[in-house]
Amino acid sequence: MSKSIQKKITTSLMITAFFLVISGLVFSVLFMNFISRKYQRSMAYSAVSFAEAVINADDAKDFLTTRTVNNRYKSVQEKLVEYQKKNSSTIESISLINFSNSAGNYIYDTSGNELGNRLEYDDYISSVKTDLISCRNSWTVYQKKLLYLFQPLRTVEDKSAGYIIIVIKEPFRARYILYMLVSYLVLLLISIGGVIFFDVYMKKQLFNPISIFIETTRSFTGENHKEITDNPNIFAEGRDDEIGQLGYELKKMLLNINSNVENLSKAVYDANHDGMTQTLNKRCYQNMTPVFQKCSSICVIYFDVNNLKTMNDTMGHEKGDMVIKSAAEYIKSFAGQKDYCFRMGGDEFLMVMTECTFREIDELIGKLNSDSPYILNPDSNDPVKCALSFGYAYAKEEYSYNELLTEAEENMYTKKTELKKLLNMPER
Repeated sequence: MSKSIQKKITTSLMITAFFLVISGLVFSVLFMNFISRKYQRSMAYSAVSFAEAVINADDAKDFLTTRTVNNRYKSVQEKLVEYQKKNSSTIESISLINFSNSAGNYIYDTSGNELGNRLEYDDYISSVKTDLISCRNSWTVYQKKLLYLFQPLRTVEDKSAGYIIIVIKEPFRARYILYMLVSYLVLLLISIGGVIFFDVYMKKQLFNPISIFIETTRSFTGENHKEITDNPNIFAEGRDDEIGQLGYELKKMLLNINSNVENLSKAVYDANHDGMTQTLNKRCYQNMTPVFQKCSSICVIYFDVNNLKTMNDTMGHEKGDMVIKSAAEYIKSFAGQKDYCFRMGGDEFLMVMTECTFREIDELIGKLNSDSPYILNPDSNDPVKCALSFGYAYAKEEYSYNELLTEAEENMYTKKTELKKLLNMPER
């Protein structure tokens, strides 16, 4: 089935797995970006705290004014450089810069800029020039994956000594994003493999048994029920899960259906057949009369058992029943695939031959005549003998079925009279 449950589940699982992996990747990137920036800020504030503890604002202002590089200056510079080197994987540089209207001047710098070196205003520094000169506010800004922390440093007299600028690298995001992409690609492949495994497992454990159940119910008929219901593989016998229970209930249902079909078939058979002789009964004959009226050719043969009443009165009804059964078996022996034998009453039978030729009828009547008078109870010790009389009528193309039946019955009575005289039977 193109829209089978199996395909729907597999497709849903694939979409779900893909969505979860992609969602996890996006979430991880966002979370890593958040952690990365938080870590950068933490390192920046640690570095600025260290710089504030090492740098003396009044000395720094004097060093810039006098351009004097003495031991005190060198000591601070060395401490800043040493701290930056220890944290070089994270800290790009530590600087102290004093800003004026024309430019900024380095006081301390771990990147190699010497005391008094100028820092020209670029686009960003120009945009915050006022704040840099006033040296009152602190802030952070991200540029090209670097975090810049601007921290004002003021003298004891609350004059500007400059801005401590901490530049923090992106600590791990760029490096780990590639690892993360590879990890999620592997996870996606594992998820696809898991879905395929699940699909194979579900096909074996669930969908194959269901397909077998479907095919079994489609092919189930009264003729093959024994072969189907006796096959333990069809109904997953031995499994104690829901599939096993479903197979058990399905088997029980099919057995019940078959039992009902058999009962119905038997009821239909009994409704249309005579219980004693197993020939078709008068009820069935009445239902088939419209069919007999439309045949292209037809032959009606009416039969009657002579001397049956005497047989019943003299030797009992059990012996008479045996005679009736013998008559039925004899008549049925002439019936072909398109012929019908009916028991019309106690000792009366009717055979209707459809789609027959005159030659076939002639051969049959010849056989009946050669057997006549046919003794239905051939036991020579029986004091009472019974014979079978018959009469027939044949028609082709246009005919009246009722008239044909009447003609056959009249011919039967003529034959009956002849047999009675021949066998010296009573008139009753």
